[in-house]
Amino acid sequence: KGRGMEFSDIRTYQEGDDPRLIEWNVTARTGIPHVKLMTEERELQVVILLDLSGSLRFGSMNLTKEERVAETAALLALAAVRTGDRIGMLSFAGDVVDYIPPDKGRNHALAVVQKVLSSKGRQEEADIDRALAYLGRVIHRKALLFVISDFRFKRASRLLGAASRRHDLVGIHVFDPREVSMPDIGLVRFRDPETGATRVVDTGSPSWRKSFSSMVAQINAQREILSRTCGFDLVSISTSDDLVLPLRRFFELRRRRRRH
Repeated sequence: KGRGMEFSDIRTYQEGDDPRLIEWNVTARTGIPHVKLMTEERELQVVILLDLSGSLRFGSMNLTKEERVAETAALLALAAVRTGDRIGMLSFAGDVVDYIPPDKGRNHALAVVQKVLSSKGRQEEADIDRALAYLGRVIHRKALLFVISDFRFKRASRLLGAASRRHDLVGIHVFDPREVSMPDIGLVRFRDPETGATRVVDTGSPSWRKSFSSMVAQINAQREILSRTCGFDLVSISTSDDLVLPLRRFFELRRRRRRH
């Protein structure tokens, strides 16, 4: 839904007008009752927050998380064209990388898609609060925000809750299957894409596998707690899954829940 009813003009009160729409300042100044005229606005302002941090440069299937994030953002931008909404994009890693203000039209949306697909990941940790602080300075109307990320934020966010209360915020969590389940493939050298640090681990070691399972459970729990406490909806998409079906299922469930 758009912003709903928006102020457009003032005129003198007429019989049958809703008294809740009386403009009291003008009425007091002129001595004649005046009412506010409201128009219905359905146009949405959609902003995609695109995570470009180093942790997204991982992929064990046909796609990396970075590529799946870009695909998802491009799909949402083109969907906004079909619904006639304004679309914008903000990419971030340790700081804001790029920003395209929301606008309408196919050419603008294609420019957003081109920017999304050409964006390169950074060897940095993601700082979602810097992105949201910047967005708060440039977006002054309520918007539909899509945060597309693997949600591996090293620090607790101070601004996600405030952004969720001010806007309609949806989190799209992108993950790789090997981040959830690691097969026993012997000794493997892992490299942290954000720090460059390397480590050799024995994936067949019972103690390592137990530690890995515990870490996965903790990360999943932290993400769910973040979503619940900050009050935003969250959908998870794997790099090995079909992209459209989980998104379609998520938004159908969301629509039904909000209808009731």
